[in-house]
Amino acid sequence: MRRPRSSARSSRGPTPRPTRPALAVLAGALLYLAFPPVGLWPLAPVALAVLTLTVRGRRLRASYGLGMLFSLAFLLPLLRFVSFVGADGWIVLSTAEAALLALVAPATTLVQRLPAPWLWTGAIWVAQEALRGRAPFGGFPWGRIAFSQPNSPYTALAALGGAPLVTFAVATTAALLATALTHATTARAAATGAAARATGGTATHIRPLLATLTGALTLTLAGLAVPLPTTAQHGTLNVAAVQGNVPEAGGLGALGEAFQVTDNHVTGTENLAAAVRAGHTPQPDLVLWPENSSDIDPLTNPTAHAALTHAATVAGAPLLVGAVLDGPGPRHVRNAGLIWTTDGPTGAMYVKRHPVPFAEYLPGRALLEKLISRFADEMPNDFLAGTSTGALPVAGTVIGDVICFEVAYDGLVRDNVNHGAELLVIQTNNASFGRKGESQQQLAMSRLRAVEHGRATIQVSTSGQSALITPDGTILTQTGLYEAGVLSAQLPLRTTHTLATRLGIVPEAVLTALGALAMIAGLTHPRRTRHHPGGTPAAGTDQKRRGVEATRVVVCVPTYNERENLPDTTRRLRQANPAVHLLVIDDASPDGTGKIADELADDDDHIHVLHRPGKSGLGSAYIAGFTWALQHGYDIIVEMDADGSHQPEQLPRLLDALTDADLAIGSRWVPGGTVHNWPRSRLVLSRGANAYVRAALGVPLHDATAGFRAYRADVLRARDLDQVASQGYCFQVDLAWRAWQAGFRVVEVPIDFVERERGASKMSRAIVAEGFWRVGWWALTSLRRGPASTSQRTGAGAGAAIPTPARPTDPTTDSLTTPTATGPDTVDAGRP
Repeated sequence: MRRPRSSARSSRGPTPRPTRPALAVLAGALLYLAFPPVGLWPLAPVALAVLTLTVRGRRLRASYGLGMLFSLAFLLPLLRFVSFVGADGWIVLSTAEAALLALVAPATTLVQRLPAPWLWTGAIWVAQEALRGRAPFGGFPWGRIAFSQPNSPYTALAALGGAPLVTFAVATTAALLATALTHATTARAAATGAAARATGGTATHIRPLLATLTGALTLTLAGLAVPLPTTAQHGTLNVAAVQGNVPEAGGLGALGEAFQVTDNHVTGTENLAAAVRAGHTPQPDLVLWPENSSDIDPLTNPTAHAALTHAATVAGAPLLVGAVLDGPGPRHVRNAGLIWTTDGPTGAMYVKRHPVPFAEYLPGRALLEKLISRFADEMPNDFLAGTSTGALPVAGTVIGDVICFEVAYDGLVRDNVNHGAELLVIQTNNASFGRKGESQQQLAMSRLRAVEHGRATIQVSTSGQSALITPDGTILTQTGLYEAGVLSAQLPLRTTHTLATRLGIVPEAVLTALGALAMIAGLTHPRRTRHHPGGTPAAGTDQKRRGVEATRVVVCVPTYNERENLPDTTRRLRQANPAVHLLVIDDASPDGTGKIADELADDDDHIHVLHRPGKSGLGSAYIAGFTWALQHGYDIIVEMDADGSHQPEQLPRLLDALTDADLAIGSRWVPGGTVHNWPRSRLVLSRGANAYVRAALGVPLHDATAGFRAYRADVLRARDLDQVASQGYCFQVDLAWRAWQAGFRVVEVPIDFVERERGASKMSRAIVAEGFWRVGWWALTSLRRGPASTSQRTGAGAGAAIPTPARPTDPTTDSLTTPTATGPDTVDAGRP
């Protein structure tokens, strides 16, 4: 007897499904296959769609772990060409880049919570690439999604918005495919139910599926409608590119002995001249040699100088030569492109603006040479960065010179076109990378740059691949790897700018901003709230607090070059608050502030001085002061600036607010708070920063960056101060947010902030950047977690290493003094 199908299926057990980690690895492998040398470009949106489905609905930490698996599966094979320096270098680079790329996974998880998630998914991929292309050490944008699309329907979009728009289109398509698969699964489930069939429920699910697939197809094909003109606008140029080849196919010794690679390119140029004389090749107007084709400085070495002059004479045309130039200074060299004629160098020269860290220069050389001895032998010199663009006048036109990895950086290529380049040249030396895909990947970037800026482009390499490319990205002719060859063609010179060139960084900036805003919105959608049984507050919120009448108070004032301000600030503080102590934390101020503080302390036993060996940042100065204050048994610890911007006469407001709070912040942005003498830029920066903090972290504070505040000692005891790494104004956000999150009560008190009259502000771009990325990271890792209950907070602080000072009691009741109402001038940030 035949068994029912359901029974037969049960006997075999459930159909196994791939786990999420396996899917993440699969997505990374598919993305690698989309890039050259394999070059299956349709796999790029498929890979991103798999990743999107894999991380959707995951916790952020789990999502980041999946993102790390995806990134390693993609980058380890993509960057295997780096292994010529050793497996350790390859693995370290791949892992470091993977750690940054993996951030796109939790970002995807966040934006999948929003309406139209496909739109925000595309934006966060652009944001991730913007970050990876700039940090650390100037960034390493290898493996951008756009670089997998040198010859696909997406390619032409580069002419509208550059590489960022191509990445956006591919990632958005991927998100649409993921959404379509979700609709297909839902439609299939609906089709299995009789009720659904009777009511037409299947059609209800089919319509969004078809709409999503239509959107994905439309976006994929949209680039085909973009015109890519290739006609000459300023005449044409006969160009010859010489690939002289190298002795070894890959490795550290690929270039052979000194001058050997130069001799190869001289020979290649002589062969070109012979072909011209024979009528097989037209007379070139310009001859191009690759990066490092003169590995000896031709400006100082007579042999190299004579060889280049001979080559220019034989060719009958100027040369663009890639040369390694000595200096300036010992152990310094430059990677340059020189224009060379029969009369020698013309003086037109481009020096590579973005040397590659750990390949062309060694960050932290003094330390790293001690830790890794081979650096001293393998990288004895540092390449210095140039400062001017690669727009070089030659042969009646202007060429835009870009050297090697610089082709991956949008701004470096765009600068040349904006400075009049009618032709782009990518000089590169790929000799050491072997047959592991680097040259093909670089050629894909060169093709995309040709389309992006509407310029004929030449990639010329010592060992391949060299290629001549038309303004629409078509390869006219190319060489193979590790072979000698000469390419020649008549290329159009174009002068108009594409929309991508005119817009510049705007598409990337707009899409990055949209991605950042979407992530913040994802943190708040949906917002989780805490509920207490019966609607009552958490246990312990009615615990009595002590007042501040009988407490020991110390004001911590960090100083660095504040000799003009410290005496007046000290005088005002001591007059307005005679019982309060002052701790000056001086970072070895060159102007003698520390000596002035010592003199003040000699005359007043309420003044103390903590000397530190050097400037280490605002946050670490306050940590040192807090530690000292806790060790000396102070009950209330105050932060205040030395420059007079905080009014010492208003300190009693903060202390009064502590009668019913744990942290009182002197706020500029609550009703009653004022700011005097600030430029509009600082006002916008401060308000914008605080709005960002509120949105990202969910903390109900109007002025989380304020530096005039008073803590009960318990708040600081509850933190492991040694683990606080933030500096600048981000330090203030860190402590206020963590205190609120731990369940302490935080209030804001209006104050009058007056810009300093003497000395220079310590505000810098680095401080702003730190605040932006740290707050964003906290938002991602905390999930905007709200305050803990009082009982949880009390227990957490019980194990603090510094002993709690005895609390003053009311002599009539022998219990802690507890005012029951918040003062009229305070804004309560709340407690659960």
